[in-house]
Amino acid sequence: MKSIMNFRSFNNLKTKENARIQENKLFRSAAPEYGSQDDLFQLKKFQLNTVIDFRDEHEKQISLQKSFNEQFNRQSAAMNVANFFDHEEIKRIGLNQSNIDLYYKNIYRVLPTHFHSQYQILAHALNQGQTLLFHCSAGKDRTGFAAYLILSALGVHQDDIMDDYLRSNEFALALYESRKNEQSNLPTSQLSKEIIQRLFGVQEVYLDTAIQSIQENYKGSERYLSEILQADIHAIRSYYLI
Repeated sequence: MKSIMNFRSFNNLKTKENARIQENKLFRSAAPEYGSQDDLFQLKKFQLNTVIDFRDEHEKQISLQKSFNEQFNRQSAAMNVANFFDHEEIKRIGLNQSNIDLYYKNIYRVLPTHFHSQYQILAHALNQGQTLLFHCSAGKDRTGFAAYLILSALGVHQDDIMDDYLRSNEFALALYESRKNEQSNLPTSQLSKEIIQRLFGVQEVYLDTAIQSIQENYKGSERYLSEILQADIHAIRSYYLI
């Protein structure tokens, strides 16, 4: 995809039992309505049943949203986790390498505990074997945790899940460049390239924080998936593995 940032499937991943994930059934991305007409045409070829949107309302560009929703079945699973682009908040915390990590870790700690209904929407789509795209604004945090849940349900090795998660770093600077003109309150002149990379990228410790939160609060991912999110792991594997 040329204009849909952080877009990818799980086509090349295998489970711990060496089963393959069905091609072109599960996709993740940043906000897809920024895609070119060619990109949207390609999305249509995938015959998506639904597009699950984890963004809060204040993150959306209304005109782009309206056009996209006319072409795809989009389902809201809105989460308001933080506004990293608020000028006063950035000034207040004085962004640097260490407190960016702390800021993100605080978010990842609550992703498993505060957003059950949103991730239940994802689990319900998986229980039905839908062909789906799931996304947030950057496609890396709320979406990254969603990808962890899906791949855990499918039985993918933890190392491979982390590798997929960290691929979002490949898109960090391009994502920033593509959106910076929309963020009039983002103090671009004050942010170094390293800080931008950290703001728009991910770190292994972030996802580890969410996994630790699941372990502490729900005694493991399988129990969290089945009991809290009501995911039917057996059905999900039957739909998406070959």
